[in-house]
Amino acid sequence: MDVEFLKYQYEDAYDGIVIKSKFKLGVRHIQMIYMFVSAFVMGTFRGSIGIAVLALTDETRRNDTYIKIHDNWDKRIQGIILSSFFIGHALALVPADLILRRVDGKAALTTIQLVNGALSFALPTIINKGGWIATCNALFMMGMTQACLAPATQLLITKWLPPNEKKTCSSVVYGGVLLGIIVAIPVSGLITESRLGWELVMYSLGMLALSAGTVCFLFTASTPRSHQAIGDAEVEFLERALSFYRKKCVPVPWRRVLKTKQFWAVACAHAANNCIFVFYLVEVPAFLKVLNAPLKDCAIYTVLPLVTMWAMYVTTSPTLDWMSRLGYVTYIAKLTYFRKLINAMGAFGIAIGLTILPNMVPGWSNFVIIVLTATFGLVGLQLSGFPKTLTDMSENFSGTLFMMTSGVASVVGALVPLATGLILGNNEADVIRWKIAYLSLASFCVVCNVIYTVFGSSDRQEWDEVRKRKIRGYHNVSNQIQMEDMSQTKFIVDADPDTY
Repeated sequence: MDVEFLKYQYEDAYDGIVIKSKFKLGVRHIQMIYMFVSAFVMGTFRGSIGIAVLALTDETRRNDTYIKIHDNWDKRIQGIILSSFFIGHALALVPADLILRRVDGKAALTTIQLVNGALSFALPTIINKGGWIATCNALFMMGMTQACLAPATQLLITKWLPPNEKKTCSSVVYGGVLLGIIVAIPVSGLITESRLGWELVMYSLGMLALSAGTVCFLFTASTPRSHQAIGDAEVEFLERALSFYRKKCVPVPWRRVLKTKQFWAVACAHAANNCIFVFYLVEVPAFLKVLNAPLKDCAIYTVLPLVTMWAMYVTTSPTLDWMSRLGYVTYIAKLTYFRKLINAMGAFGIAIGLTILPNMVPGWSNFVIIVLTATFGLVGLQLSGFPKTLTDMSENFSGTLFMMTSGVASVVGALVPLATGLILGNNEADVIRWKIAYLSLASFCVVCNVIYTVFGSSDRQEWDEVRKRKIRGYHNVSNQIQMEDMSQTKFIVDADPDTY
């Protein structure tokens, strides 16, 4: 193994040094592919749930399918069913992150896949025999298990990847969830057109999850040392790389964080952003159906805004980060104001789009899709703004802060289907009720983002432990002689993987 230099790199509650080595591809990257597939499969569940519930209540298919259509489930019952999944996910998000740090990552990931697969296979029977209350319980359990996906995946990434590969591979793995959502929405819409309808959607999801769980059980390992197919050279490389990279013993100041108004300002912005995402995911297909579009077309048209959101995020986020690291932002405005400006641009456009959309009911036109796509694309722009504030506020706890704001956002977002169902009631074709739903969401978005604009700040917080002296430079492995001292730098720029 050709190890020449070590380089300091700091991130959320970690410090250490990155090994420069010519060791490139290995078994660890195959493990990342398996994890990407697992994330993709769980994303298909989230993308299919709204279409499946819409299909099982579609009264137009009553005489055109072999399966039972529950057209007596009005929008209020549908809202409760959809909310049960998101409530389960929200309630388990923070506990799962704290508990799964101490368990076996492979076992957790395998269990998630198998439980969701089994429940998906059982859902047609649960829905037809147990009614909507039993359905809520099943989806609640599915939501709770899926909340464990991110911490289990993060645990495996920490044990399998050297520090200089973590950022890129993590982005790819976590991107599997969004890709699963994007693929599942149109595919599930096409499947519902078959004679088996929504039941075939459930059976297909169950087959995917059980297959992914089996692959995860047979071909993955919790650590490189326990993998049967990995070579000794790669094990030595990973153990040596991770030996210089350690968790800092810094306790999380939970009470002081919860008393910080800047944290709650970001949580408000995150909650508004997540509410819009959930609304688009589960309510937009029903809204398009009100415009007399077939269910298959509703699913396809719902994907376009999601793709736009992803494209907006992957283009703007790296660009803004690059400008921030190089100091170009300071020529425009203070970093805090820059983050708020990006977030305000997105929130302002979203509020306008949500106000325009309900006025297009009940006619169908391509302009509806254009407005939907533009509005949801701005959600991706917002994701380039407020989450970065957490990184500015804390070096040691930014990941923990994001997990906490995600918990708040998930709880609030879980109430969106329930609130929309209560507003629409038993008449989801009522134009006035759709206007109330859209305007309520737009008002909530505006209020939350005003709170973020007023109270948010990118200044480092007092409760974040700051080292008095941080060195960024290269060290020789053999004698640890310092070759370059970059003085007392407050923030340490992540190592560029291209230099290795």
